[in-house]
Amino acid sequence: MHTETDNILENLFMIIERFDNGWGPEWPAKKFEKSLLDPLLRELSIDDSQTVIINSTWYSQEYHQQVLAKLRQTSFTHLVIVAMLDPAIPYSTWFAEFDCEIFCVGYYAGDYNIDYWALFTHQYNHDQPGMNSDQIDTAYMCLNRKPHWHRQRLYQQLLSQGIVDAGLVSFGTERSLPQDRSHDNFAPEAGKDKFGAPNDIASLGHAENWNRCFLNVVTETAWNINQTGFVSEKIYKPIVGCRPFLVYDADGATSWLTTRGFEPYVNDFKDIADLDLINPESLASFLRTLCDQPHSYWQKKFVDLQDKILYNKSQFEKYITTQKYTIQKGIRCQT
Repeated sequence: MHTETDNILENLFMIIERFDNGWGPEWPAKKFEKSLLDPLLRELSIDDSQTVIINSTWYSQEYHQQVLAKLRQTSFTHLVIVAMLDPAIPYSTWFAEFDCEIFCVGYYAGDYNIDYWALFTHQYNHDQPGMNSDQIDTAYMCLNRKPHWHRQRLYQQLLSQGIVDAGLVSFGTERSLPQDRSHDNFAPEAGKDKFGAPNDIASLGHAENWNRCFLNVVTETAWNINQTGFVSEKIYKPIVGCRPFLVYDADGATSWLTTRGFEPYVNDFKDIADLDLINPESLASFLRTLCDQPHSYWQKKFVDLQDKILYNKSQFEKYITTQKYTIQKGIRCQT
């Protein structure tokens, strides 16, 4: 429910309608979304624009029909479509019938591409990872809460390779960690009763677990990052947590990472495996080889890769700076 303060802000920003069928405003992650949107929208208060905001979170086709029906009865000049908490669902072409200026904010390509989960990780994840290589006694970690199809596929491949017990692996209600961190309260459905694992999006998880593992295997929320344009906090945890990582994705997330100045690790294991780690079908076989190495290999490799690890962490700070600059510039109207 909107408060009097919300109404004052909406008048300031000339926001005449807001469609949001997703997370409630009481959740901290949702409040953080608002803190990013407010400066982006500030420029719209300069002119006489009448702005409608549509949030992509949990946006369904049924809801879209309700939105269209309402818009057809509304006089407005600007439309802002927001996709931050989840992958983008509606696109500007869905609203082509309306004579208005449309801005797409968040995980859309364009001038207002905002990486919400990078900013969220920077704001809230303050865990200090252990950098002592002597603590490493486990080849890899691969955590999977919601059992999306691509996570199911990788989990089955790990089972086929016989290496699930050689790493720290979770998979929905099917497999949990013997010790884990409790959930945080940043988002809905965070308890262990949902999907069998706590949702701790603002931490690296159990500190001892994290520090024991050499390689982090990331299974993102959405398959094919280049196609969806979306990543979550999962891809940034090993960057801020100072661990080498591989991403189970259509191209190993190499395009996403390199475009943003990060250095992937797909070419750093030629000493033990002649595999193309950009190809996701090579990942399970590589992990089998990695698990066959002695502890001394993982420990030495961690030391050998520390320059890249620290570079990526430094680059993350630069990336955040560019993100904040985009927000500070705000949306610039042309009409």
